[in-house]
Amino acid sequence: MEAIDELTADLGWRETELALLKVFLQRKDVTAKQHGVLARAAWSLLYAHYEGYAKFCLTLFFERAARTVASCQLLPPKTKEYALFVELKRIRSLPASDFLQMLETFAATTGAQKPNFPEVDTRSNLWPGVLEDLLTLADIKCASIEKNRILLKALVGKRNGIAHGQAVDATYEDYLKQENAVYEVLYELAYEVDARLKAPPFV
Repeated sequence: MEAIDELTADLGWRETELALLKVFLQRKDVTAKQHGVLARAAWSLLYAHYEGYAKFCLTLFFERAARTVASCQLLPPKTKEYALFVELKRIRSLPASDFLQMLETFAATTGAQKPNFPEVDTRSNLWPGVLEDLLTLADIKCASIEKNRILLKALVGKRNGIAHGQAVDATYEDYLKQENAVYEVLYELAYEVDARLKAPPFV
């Protein structure tokens, strides 16, 4: 299966779930208290799919990158650094003599191995800057993050407030603004991941 097919399928079920909840959120026959509960559910679910899909995209990218690239030496600098993260952390803790010996052979041994990427860590709070940092490791740019930075930060803030038992008071129109921002980022993210996997050194 092509990467774009996997990316599209995963986004599809998320869109369906959000659409179903949105049907209830825009109903006029609910009380103010019921609407408050629905709003909390909607914002929580929107954040969950924003973070979940971003992690899915990046995980898919690194898994496919690891399969298609024969050697870490072929990777862009930040992606190479990420592929060697665990090993670099290990050798930094070696005694000085062992560290120097490892440095002398690093490029020909560890650096020449197939990539082995760590698990993608969204840090449980996928602020826009965190997502940009992760994309930098994949050598991917996503301009819509900057465009929607304020709305994304508001989304993460709402999610954290809900997680800590705070009330969320917002209209359906407010929700739509943040949902549109999230979709713009996720659509571009899927496109950019697929495009990056179709470019050197992954082809």
